[in-house]
Amino acid sequence: MGPRAAARRGSHLTSFDAPADLAPLLAEAERRLFPRPAAAGVDRWQAPPEAVVTALESASAPVLVAGPGVVLADAVPGLHALAAAGSLGVLNTWGAKGVFDWRSRHHLATVGLQALDFERGGLADADLVVATGIDEQEMLTDWRLAPVVEVAPEMLDPLAERWGRPRTEITVPPLRADLARVTQEGWEVASAPLPPTRVTRHYSTVLGGGGLVAADPGVAGYWVARTFGTTGVGGAQVPAGADAIGFSIAAALVAQLADPGRPVLAVVDQLGDVHRRLLEVAARLSVDISVEEWRDGGDALDADAHLARLEALTGRGGVVSIATDPRQLDRMIEVAGPIVAWTAG
Repeated sequence: MGPRAAARRGSHLTSFDAPADLAPLLAEAERRLFPRPAAAGVDRWQAPPEAVVTALESASAPVLVAGPGVVLADAVPGLHALAAAGSLGVLNTWGAKGVFDWRSRHHLATVGLQALDFERGGLADADLVVATGIDEQEMLTDWRLAPVVEVAPEMLDPLAERWGRPRTEITVPPLRADLARVTQEGWEVASAPLPPTRVTRHYSTVLGGGGLVAADPGVAGYWVARTFGTTGVGGAQVPAGADAIGFSIAAALVAQLADPGRPVLAVVDQLGDVHRRLLEVAARLSVDISVEEWRDGGDALDADAHLARLEALTGRGGVVSIATDPRQLDRMIEVAGPIVAWTAG
């Protein structure tokens, strides 16, 4: 056995033996699932840079772009405060899914997954981009389509105290409207093989109220990151790095060690050696992991059968497969261009 891996139980950490090569996946899962408050010595009420205030005061169409650093710094309330103070629309990368409820007027779209996300998400029409907590692995295409000011997540609250403007309507960018249309078209299909968005809608139905869907990079990860309807942070976790295969099961294990009663699902394209070894670790710890493989040749279920199986699966653990209709991806590419997530390096 390798180093000790850790997962939280309430406010405590519990350690367990894990092979050395699996420990980084478990550590990343713990980091994402249990973000820590700002580091000691960070003054959340330090005055924001005057240049940022000046830039916002001069802008007529600013847009906020939020990345995972906002969640990891426990700065989501500050993001809400700034968005409300300035009637700002917010684009979030997939590592910051859930910073706003998907129905909020401030939520514009999840971005970074496809080549045209930033352009069609409103940055091409902005006169200022306020970027906070970004991870460049989630922003692989040109997003600097207007002047940019970068704000540390800890500065969002004090910036909201310093700057604001009267409540105005927030322009909905073409990306949000077009993605919603394709997503909802899939919701209406009940026959097998199901469109991917009907599957992720079932994930939201079963796991959206405090559960967790964790996905690996890849096809299933794209659809979870793109279309899982979030009502708060932490409900959907998909890593930024292309090499993080196995993250889904690592996250499921960490989450269930912390809270055995939490509904959790790991989503993968196809089980491989890393997945099986993580499942062996889980079995040694008497943790039942629920896994759904998205793969060619998987089970072709209609909507009722898939939803019923998912409800049972998340209560007992096990590995199942699902075949999805690949044609919906072409519709998404028409809207936002080729997938660019996980293509770095």
